[in-house]
Amino acid sequence: MRQLFRRFSSYIAMSAYEVKHNVKGQEFYIALEKGKAVLQYENEGNNTMNMYHTMVPSEYRGKGIAGHLAKAAFDYAVGEDFKMRLTCTYLQKYVKDNPLPEYTSRVV
Repeated sequence: MRQLFRRFSSYIAMSAYEVKHNVKGQEFYIALEKGKAVLQYENEGNNTMNMYHTMVPSEYRGKGIAGHLAKAAFDYAVGEDFKMRLTCTYLQKYVKDNPLPEYTSRVV
């Protein structure tokens, strides 16, 4: 029961984090009390996003924030019909752990 409560509490805490997309700056980010978590990408042309860097401040690591950023970026790529080049090792692991066809079919 205690473990279920921790998972539920963790889910509620994650829903409080709002992922924003800075199109001009080519990053997805979450503003945190102490800094910000980011997922940076570049448009390579040919409708391809190179997602190359994910960073979460050390005091926020292990709370699922990077996964929250990854999901937002991947969902954006799906919605905009972009291909994804994943040069960030965290994002490579994320797609391996979450092998949804709408994600894996877009990885180049």
